[in-house]
Amino acid sequence: MSEKFNENNGLLTWNLEGVKQETNHPFLNYYTLTYDVNKEGHHKTYPYYMVSRKNANELRPQSQEFHRPDAVIIGLYRKEGDGISVLLTKQFRPAFGHYVYSVAAGLMDEGESIEDCARREAHEECGAQIDDIEILTPFSPSATGISDEANAMVMARVVSMGQKDLEEFEDISSEFVTLDEAKRMMRDPHYIFALNGLLWLHYLLARFGKE
Repeated sequence: MSEKFNENNGLLTWNLEGVKQETNHPFLNYYTLTYDVNKEGHHKTYPYYMVSRKNANELRPQSQEFHRPDAVIIGLYRKEGDGISVLLTKQFRPAFGHYVYSVAAGLMDEGESIEDCARREAHEECGAQIDDIEILTPFSPSATGISDEANAMVMARVVSMGQKDLEEFEDISSEFVTLDEAKRMMRDPHYIFALNGLLWLHYLLARFGKE
């Protein structure tokens, strides 16, 4: 690692002094972190506000667990002749108040591997049976400015399509499109894409020479 970016040579020294849970909801909560920040011997208290799906004692600033992702993002494709098509999802996102285009994704269950989560979520959200799972990123923070959530990103080949198994309020449709059609959609402001879906499509376009 470059000396300039050595993790032990930061501008400030951060020491977590306390965590306060501000809300008590079943799926997502708001926390205040209190840090003691030391800059060249001068200490200041710095409150930082975050949200998490985790309990207070499981937050990453507390646990320092940086290996197991919370969710898996699954880019799905199938071979068609000499090319491929991709399975895009269209899902209503209540926090955004609009339908968003992306790829299949879901939270990992306790004890579940990345590959098993990918298989389960591909089936539940899209009705897809998959193979040839390729892990692109095993662990990557998704929104470090506001949350401690981390995701894995995989791509997999669709073997067959069947019945979905959506939860009561999941509003998800899916459709195969060619890479050329996906490229057109990405450039059309009518289609609102999630960042992870866009990045995966750009990766495919570069990998298969379609940029």
